[in-house]
Amino acid sequence: MASDPARISIRIPIWLWRRVVIQLRRHGKVESESGAFLLGPQDDTFDRVTAFICYDDLDANAYQGGAIAFHAAGHAALWEHCRKNELRVVADVHTHPGWNVGQSPIDKRNPMMPVQGHTAIIVPNFGNTSWWSLERAGIHEYLGNFEWRGHTLSRGKRRVRLTMW
Repeated sequence: MASDPARISIRIPIWLWRRVVIQLRRHGKVESESGAFLLGPQDDTFDRVTAFICYDDLDANAYQGGAIAFHAAGHAALWEHCRKNELRVVADVHTHPGWNVGQSPIDKRNPMMPVQGHTAIIVPNFGNTSWWSLERAGIHEYLGNFEWRGHTLSRGKRRVRLTMW
């Protein structure tokens, strides 16, 4: 997946990103972490986000204790949702308190999708940030074996970009 040139950049329509950030803020009540899976059509030849589903819509216990703990039942519900709607996971996104969008030790040891090339996006301030830009978001690519590569907006081709459509 990560070496396929068509899948180097994930495209998210700006109107959909706005909805994601608003829902993360709402689901975390601007006081606890929240997250979502970013989904795209199964048959796409590139990574285009067309839908999302919040963690707690799949796993009612995902936010116990203020941090994210996604359980096996949530993964089963995710795969069922994807199967029914002919979707696949393109990336995941979750919030952090404050402005630090680097990965915590827990994030590094618990990738939502432990597949090489998977992208995790971290949004600051429990989602209380701009929904028109990725400027303050952390973009992290899973390399396998609990290793990650951070991507910045200024470095060459962008791993994740907002688009008009």
